[in-house]
Amino acid sequence: MDVWKKEVEGAKKTALVQGSIRKVHYEMAGNVQLAEDYDMKTGELLVRKWKRPSRIGRNSDWTYEVGRPPLRQQPSDHLWEASSAPYCYRQDSKTHFAWRIQPLTWPLTNYKISVEDDKIVVRTENKKYFKKIVIEDMVRCELPLHPKNVSCAHAADTLMISYLKPPAILQLEQTLYSDLCQIKPIQDHEMESCKQQ
Repeated sequence: MDVWKKEVEGAKKTALVQGSIRKVHYEMAGNVQLAEDYDMKTGELLVRKWKRPSRIGRNSDWTYEVGRPPLRQQPSDHLWEASSAPYCYRQDSKTHFAWRIQPLTWPLTNYKISVEDDKIVVRTENKKYFKKIVIEDMVRCELPLHPKNVSCAHAADTLMISYLKPPAILQLEQTLYSDLCQIKPIQDHEMESCKQQ
């Protein structure tokens, strides 16, 4: 946990406020970029996305860890996943890590949720869906998963899975968010001068 905290604290940070959203951009070692969006009223993390250089040094696309990535139009001459295929994204609350998988139309009794090898595993009894979910925050902090902290619900063709955040994670999040609130945000006129350069 200390390694992750030091890495975040040592990163070059830039903040921007847009409406009620605080956007923070981190430049970390190894040309790794991290961008987070927070709701300023609640302090909840809305988006966390990473950009890491590829093995040959090129920049890759943003990879979303928290939040739902925007839908992209796919060119007609490429293969892509069907829009009806179940899609899993993370949408945390203050006290829980949470995922939504949709569309999944089967009743809640069809889903078997377990913890295996520090991953949340989702299976269906009818063997039509399988997913392993890694909680990156727990991996970075080297904390094990406990099956008693997992819960699920189903409504409107959406399977909702949540994992209760341990006290160590809650404390770390509170400390890091307090530090982020101390960063002076870039003003609009400063952004305009950046665009012109």
